[in-house]
Amino acid sequence: MARVLRRPMFRIGGSTNEGITSGLGRPGYANGSYGERVGESAAERSAILRKAAGQTPDTSLSQFMIDFGLDLASRPPQGSIFSTAAASAKEPFQTYKASKAARAGFEQKIGLAGAESAMGHEDRMLEIAMKNLGKDERIMMEKRAQLLADTLNISFAEAMKMELYKKREDPGEARKKGIEEMAMRMALEDDDSGIKYEYFLPIARQIQQAIDGVFDEEGEDPLEQISGRLDRAQKYIVEEDIGERQGDDTYGITQDRPEGDYIHNKVYFNPKDSNFYWYDNTKKQFNLVILGG
Repeated sequence: MARVLRRPMFRIGGSTNEGITSGLGRPGYANGSYGERVGESAAERSAILRKAAGQTPDTSLSQFMIDFGLDLASRPPQGSIFSTAAASAKEPFQTYKASKAARAGFEQKIGLAGAESAMGHEDRMLEIAMKNLGKDERIMMEKRAQLLADTLNISFAEAMKMELYKKREDPGEARKKGIEEMAMRMALEDDDSGIKYEYFLPIARQIQQAIDGVFDEEGEDPLEQISGRLDRAQKYIVEEDIGERQGDDTYGITQDRPEGDYIHNKVYFNPKDSNFYWYDNTKKQFNLVILGG
């Protein structure tokens, strides 16, 4: 299973016409965060650079198949059919790998060039926007940016960009969007295509409730609650990793090499019965978490 690590951008809500900046009335300078704008601009610029460079479609795989087929057809038998096929594939495969590596290097250079160009453009726009701020408004923004930088452990410059490009977002919509993004990340990590998005959406909803503390017991140690014990990396049990539910409310690992990365005593959501289970690594089994007990 491909474990692609993706991290969502920080989204800072609020308006500069509220709280400590009430009355300043700063107009919006951009739609979307700095990171979003740079990402979109970089993609557009990379496409332009790719077209200007005359990049052709990737035919390395089809060329490999052609070379392999021609070699196999002309090569005298060498033992079994598998030995002959392996010998025929050796040189074409090396050529295929070299072609893929060269293309990947080209794509990396294009991407870096596009990103640098986009960031340079956004930084220039930021400089212009900052010049249009009033003295009092700029002072208040700098104070907010310094607080943000200290809180998130980022540079002051990056915090200023986030402050300038931030947008108001309804908490309910932000939560819904976060759940949808979690489901899509799970789907992409599962098979790289995202085809199982609908399967993962209800799983993501339950996991978000656990993260929000919906299933926690009042007055208990936070580290012993479901929200505290939930494995934020794996989150759920891969159905193919376990067998059927046993009479003692457990599920055993049935795979020699399970697809999921499970940690002892951590809690996971089980899509098979929509319950939460904690993992016992010594017994290689999941034990039902009794909610409200």
